[in-house]
Amino acid sequence: MLMACSGQHEQRAKLDRIDSLMNDHPDSALTMLDSLKAEKANWSKSLRMRFDLLEAKAQNKADVLFTSDSIAKDFTKYYDRHGSTNERMLAHYLLGCVYRDKGDSPRAIDCYLDAITKADTLAKDCDFNTMFRVFSQMARIYHKQLLLTKEIEARYFSSHFAFLAKDTLSAIQSLNKLAGAYILLNKKDSAEYLIKKTRNLCLHNHYIQDALQTSLVLLYMYVQEPNRLSEAKQLINEYEEKSTFFDEHHELPSSRRIFYFYKGKYYEGIHQLDSAEYYYRKVYHTNMSFTEQNSMYRGLLSIYKKRHLADSIAKYAQLYCEVNDSSIAKKDQQLTAQMAASYNYSLYQKEALENESKANIARLILVSLIFLVILSSIIFLMWYQKIKQKKQEEIESLKAEHIRATDEYSRNIYTMRLLDKARQQDIELMQKDYDEYESKMMELKEENRRLKKAIKHIEHQKGISHFLENTTEFLKTGIVRYLKELEKKPLSVVEERDWTKLDDEMRTYFPIMLLDLQNTPKITKQKKQVCLLVILRISDSCIANWLNLKPNRISNIKLELNETLFGDSSARTLYTNLSQKYNIISGGE
Repeated sequence: MLMACSGQHEQRAKLDRIDSLMNDHPDSALTMLDSLKAEKANWSKSLRMRFDLLEAKAQNKADVLFTSDSIAKDFTKYYDRHGSTNERMLAHYLLGCVYRDKGDSPRAIDCYLDAITKADTLAKDCDFNTMFRVFSQMARIYHKQLLLTKEIEARYFSSHFAFLAKDTLSAIQSLNKLAGAYILLNKKDSAEYLIKKTRNLCLHNHYIQDALQTSLVLLYMYVQEPNRLSEAKQLINEYEEKSTFFDEHHELPSSRRIFYFYKGKYYEGIHQLDSAEYYYRKVYHTNMSFTEQNSMYRGLLSIYKKRHLADSIAKYAQLYCEVNDSSIAKKDQQLTAQMAASYNYSLYQKEALENESKANIARLILVSLIFLVILSSIIFLMWYQKIKQKKQEEIESLKAEHIRATDEYSRNIYTMRLLDKARQQDIELMQKDYDEYESKMMELKEENRRLKKAIKHIEHQKGISHFLENTTEFLKTGIVRYLKELEKKPLSVVEERDWTKLDDEMRTYFPIMLLDLQNTPKITKQKKQVCLLVILRISDSCIANWLNLKPNRISNIKLELNETLFGDSSARTLYTNLSQKYNIISGGE
């Protein structure tokens, strides 16, 4: 196990090093990943998924076209459950790039939107670089489909997250492309504002050549307006002075020669037609695009129209028409491709609607099942409550029967003690009544055996044993046993600390009863003490002695307690009422 953990740690470190190379050297990262493929089969699933994620990331950066989405689907599904927010965002972004390469723009957009929802932009370690790339890819797709409003929104976000990722150049380039979208929407004021902002940012960050390339877009806009030709001249001079694209003969490469068209347009605007014609012709190079030819021939045609040269006008009009037709044909191809993309989107939307319909059916079934479960639960709870109520009624009945039997049993025990005491004191006087005494005792013992058996039977019924155990434990406490022993001494005295101990034990075993006694205004401290001694079955004479009262006063206090607590105008039933209400159930002696 230690060797396996050590090996996994080593492989994870290798993958981390490869990931650190990814941005600057994607080809090297791919080579290093290829060297690890032979070991991949023995790795854990988490390492294999990370390998696939990094390989897709490196392929995307190295402009390797994706042809299958199976691997990307696998690691996206895995990281949705196990990965960090950055890994989930990257996985959905790469899956979108797969669909981008497969020409499925709707699915690509869907994956990019999923990637955005997975990101936690409030986290300190949020991968803002990937967020920038997600919005950039979305903007490219929107641009191809001429969804310029959506492109503008995506470009704004791509620039914002590039700045957060501290990729200033990418952020500036996103703003520059944003200006292009505004030009296509013919919002030239917004475009000019963004181009100037981009140019200033480039200059501020010392991206001189990027600033000059941005200036070309401004130059294109200025040469179209006669009142801004002086600003156009400043940009032309700046470009020629600072651009590094000019060779030793001060010539631009073929890919940059559109600058000569802008310069020719400037000279045409200030009516220097010879200079304008010269720069229009300098646009020419081999393998010119239709757009470049279109600009060149349009410029030359404009020059010859101003010179009123019919032959040249006819010649360049024909060339301009041919190039323009070819340009239109190419645009038609692009529109056809966009229509195909829209068709794909319709199919995708249809599939989504079908899936939504299936989901609705499944949801309806689920709701029905939940309703049935809830209904069944309600019926079961009602049945259970009814059974519980019936059992509770049985327990209450058993409690009442147990209390009555226990009370009668206790009275019999008390009578037996009196008889036994009388027998011991007056044994000679009672000798003649010995047979009667023995007979009575036998009856009482037989009755108690029957009652004891009945009590034990009841105690085994549901709900009684707990109260019995509670009362038994209480009767075993130190203060109760002490008071029982003290009862046997005729002139004994109960100290204040003994009353405190008794209160404490009552609060532990019969807290509700003690709370009721304390909260009843009519019950004084003396009455409460009488009540506690009644629970202990202390004799009235002993209670009178301990409280320094007359015996008949004890009987009156018991009657007052019974009336206050239970509305019963009898002193004899106080113990029974207390036992039944507060579950004071004793097994007897």
